[in-house]
Amino acid sequence: MTDFKERGRQVRKLIADQACTMPLLPSGLWFHGDIRDNFYYASYLYAAAIEDEQLAVGKVAAINKATSVLLGVLSLQDRDPGSDTYGHWPLNLGERPAQAPINRLPVELMGCLIAVFNQRYGDSLPSALRSSLSQSIEHMYLSRYYAAPLRMYNHHEAKHTAAAILFGTIKQDRGLVQSGGERVRSTLAQLQAHGMTEYGILPWFWHWTQAYSAAWEIVQDDGIRADIETLLEWLWKERADHYFQGAWAGPHSRSLPMDAPADRCVAFDYVQFGDFPLPLGVQRAEYAGLLAYEISESLRRQVLERQYPFEITRDYPSSVLEQDQTRHSYVYMDEHFALGGMLERASEFDNEQHRWDFTFPIRDGSVNQAYFVHPAANAKDKLRHSSDAEEIALNRNCLVALYQPISEADKKQGIVGILPLGEWVTGELALYGQVGQTYLAVHFMKPFIMEAIETGLEVEALEGGSNGVVLEAISTIEAAAYGISSLDDFVTDRGRNKPRFTYIPLSASYVSITGMPLSLRHSR
Repeated sequence: MTDFKERGRQVRKLIADQACTMPLLPSGLWFHGDIRDNFYYASYLYAAAIEDEQLAVGKVAAINKATSVLLGVLSLQDRDPGSDTYGHWPLNLGERPAQAPINRLPVELMGCLIAVFNQRYGDSLPSALRSSLSQSIEHMYLSRYYAAPLRMYNHHEAKHTAAAILFGTIKQDRGLVQSGGERVRSTLAQLQAHGMTEYGILPWFWHWTQAYSAAWEIVQDDGIRADIETLLEWLWKERADHYFQGAWAGPHSRSLPMDAPADRCVAFDYVQFGDFPLPLGVQRAEYAGLLAYEISESLRRQVLERQYPFEITRDYPSSVLEQDQTRHSYVYMDEHFALGGMLERASEFDNEQHRWDFTFPIRDGSVNQAYFVHPAANAKDKLRHSSDAEEIALNRNCLVALYQPISEADKKQGIVGILPLGEWVTGELALYGQVGQTYLAVHFMKPFIMEAIETGLEVEALEGGSNGVVLEAISTIEAAAYGISSLDDFVTDRGRNKPRFTYIPLSASYVSITGMPLSLRHSR
């Protein structure tokens, strides 16, 4: 297996190769969506060129192209000390980047990484870029965007804490460094005592670790650096517990399109764990291949030498202000699949809470999650924006989900789901499949239709209103112990042992292959 440094180099080379071949837009940038993508790609290109990687263009041309894009990004910073958005950048650039509205988000993450880039490559930079980076850092420092008090212990405040330490170190502001160090200790105490309110925090987990890795790399105070390292190990322990062959098993407080129904943001996992091939189409590499922090060998062994089956139960506070109100998470891992979920639903931003799924190892060309939701009214992406109709029960390899919408608008919408590519057989109100080394049964309360898409199967109920599904997975190895040696055997066995659904009250009961009973009655 490759080591940490080599895997980081591979990510740098992959992104730099893409940057070499991407044509620049008339603005001189690659992207007019998220400004940060320009910064990330240019950083990778510059780093690879300085390291004398064999790229599609020569070293000088690569450095010049990276420098030009970086200068273009930095030029869009608001450098007017009298402005309400002083020190900030636009986020979505649109057709005219120079006129794009300033947004408070880019500086939170990009600011910390700009500091790392400048610290690492400053001596080699062309004078114009060195000067512009120095000015950007000065304006960020003076803007004090990072000075908001520590209240919610969320990803925004994590990035503010790291920025205080970074800019305080660079500008030799001892008071700012010390206040940042106090925030690190307070954050660590909160996490150790209560856990994260941002459970399963994709994509925010990467923002926490990038910001603190940047601060760890630059801070000169040994005590604060040691505290940051303890905090980073706590964060990566949370990640390692839920890590499953490039995927994140278990519920997420939010999921973006690269997180569901497929785990596509895998560069950080690849660099730290390295137990799967690096996909050519990796998304959101951000600074995964550029940060120097490496997790401990004991954490890596925890993942690579994990004994299956493996179970996790966790309680998470609903919020920092409601620490006595908890949500209960459960994850079960077999060597070939995982099932995880959050028993309680909460109303969250944009209804992007991803409460449960069956997770399979990542693979090119297929989604690696299987789940169902009742979409929220007016959901643009039905698979990622759920209503409050669902309640679940799960244990080991089985899950029951019941849906009872209240509003007339919600009652019109049927449940929808996604299943990975595999060999699938249609039964009476059921689908049976083999995904890799796993058999999967999906039982429906009401009739459904399915459509084969390039990356899997999309399934939708033909009716709205009350509904339910039961899913069960079992590895082919474990199934053999129960006399099941093929998908046909599995279909026959599960076809004789279907769940029992009732409408009034809305309920379901099921007995798994292993003899485990599971039942649920909807609280409504």
